[in-house]
Amino acid sequence: MVERARDRRRLRRLFPLAGLVLVAGTGLAVVHGGLFEARHRTVVGARHTPAAAIWEAAGIRSSTPLVDISPAAAAAGVERLPWVVHAAVALHWPDAVTIAVTEGTPVAAARRGAAELVVDAQGRVLGPLSPATGTASLPLLVAPGAVPRPGGELGPLSRRGLAVAAALPPSLIASVQAVKVSSAGKVDLVLSGSITAELGTATQVRAELESLVAVLSDPQSAPTGASVIDVEDPPEPTVAPVASVAAAQHGHA
Repeated sequence: MVERARDRRRLRRLFPLAGLVLVAGTGLAVVHGGLFEARHRTVVGARHTPAAAIWEAAGIRSSTPLVDISPAAAAAGVERLPWVVHAAVALHWPDAVTIAVTEGTPVAAARRGAAELVVDAQGRVLGPLSPATGTASLPLLVAPGAVPRPGGELGPLSRRGLAVAAALPPSLIASVQAVKVSSAGKVDLVLSGSITAELGTATQVRAELESLVAVLSDPQSAPTGASVIDVEDPPEPTVAPVASVAAAQHGHA
């Protein structure tokens, strides 16, 4: 009888444990069921990146249970896409997921072989230059170093030129054809009309660009032919014909 009583007490202890296991198993089955899958998926902020590519990079399908989704890991996957500089993943129980992305803003184009790619101010290569994406009129960046594939980043010298491209005022954007950076880090703007603007190491970008705009908009100082405008000292810009500048450089050499 003592053993029988001991067995009954053991069973009474096991029943609640078995109940907990049954409830946990049932709950796990429920949250992995179709009711809690990512059936409703929304992408916000993507202009250049297809939604299908974003969901693939996030590893989220319409059949993925929300309980299996790590928002941080999914966002990290999306941020590896060339255009995407930031991503945030939000779960909306019971069956919805939203991915909000911030894409890079192109400020210049760069050549990789025969291809022209767009680049943002931080040096991230975003994707092909294309009229369809509104990037066909960007200035060309010419700088030392190779241009990587989309998703890669340009070097420090290139970023100096990109800082100038990003700061171009609307009145200059249409006339700037190229931003050139030398191996010494000096920045020149190539403008339409065979005009070159020298910014030196571009340590006063905004002031230098304002000085350039002032020169070009003043009928008395605006060049009428192939010229070099030196705005390295913004308060004292100089304008000279290309021939005289080349002669001065040759004589100095």
